[in-house]
Amino acid sequence: MTKICNMTQQQQSCINAAPVPLPQLPPTPTKMTPNPPSQFALKKLLPITAFFMGFATVMTLLLIYMDNNALRHHQFNVNMTQDYELLGVSQDNPELISAIKQYFLKPGVEPHHKPIEYIAESPSEHIEYLLKILNNKMNGNFVEAGAYGDGKTSETEWLEKKLSWKGLLVQPDPRHFFNLKRHNRAKSQLLHGCLSPAPYPKEVSYHQEERFRNLFNTRVKCFPLYSLLLAMNMTKVDYLILETRGTELQVLETIPFERLRIDVIDVHLLVNDGEKNIIKEFLATKNYTLMQVFNTSNIYKLNVV
Repeated sequence: MTKICNMTQQQQSCINAAPVPLPQLPPTPTKMTPNPPSQFALKKLLPITAFFMGFATVMTLLLIYMDNNALRHHQFNVNMTQDYELLGVSQDNPELISAIKQYFLKPGVEPHHKPIEYIAESPSEHIEYLLKILNNKMNGNFVEAGAYGDGKTSETEWLEKKLSWKGLLVQPDPRHFFNLKRHNRAKSQLLHGCLSPAPYPKEVSYHQEERFRNLFNTRVKCFPLYSLLLAMNMTKVDYLILETRGTELQVLETIPFERLRIDVIDVHLLVNDGEKNIIKEFLATKNYTLMQVFNTSNIYKLNVV
């Protein structure tokens, strides 16, 4: 029994009361132990898990590739607007000459495609005149800048295949360079590049014909003519052809004429008479005389004392 007392202002009374029952707590739930997955369920989950892991990996790699590709594309666009000039590299720098030999001069044979058959039996009027002023020289040498450009033939192919001449063929346009290689110029070396209009190497953007301009712009290396001749161990040239799209005078100005001998210079010009006269006056200071003109071809010969 529990004694309960109620107090008022005047009296206190105590009564005996029945015990107050304690509140009942809900029963503690029984902890259920999960059943381990069956082997059959695991076999079904493994392929799904592997698929999602593989998919996540592929997507991650794809995003990384896209980011890198976008960065390279941006850098390419930046590079295509810049020309690089190696001002500190002289024309006769030994490291430059070694690099040209090792990396840039290529054999004149394309082994993976059928060569274009050469069928000419007699020289052109142009070559006939050249041979006349060179006394029908055999085993001569040449440098031809612009060989097989714009679908044209090469002035030196007959000399090489009929008179055993050899030399250097220069072509900056990648499409024309591919065509050049198919002509099987086995005695010559090739340069996919251009002649530098300055007395040091350059790297420039080569812009092709208007219809291909947005698709096929490319970067090309440009080397001084004298550097290329040193790389080929040539200090004497029988025949030099220049067709360089407007930089002919600048290329001529880079040549140290006191260090090498060039017997005949053939300058192809698509410019006004004023430019032709400037080149004529310049070559006159180097002891050359204009001998003959064939369309755009201006042939100069060294005055031998």
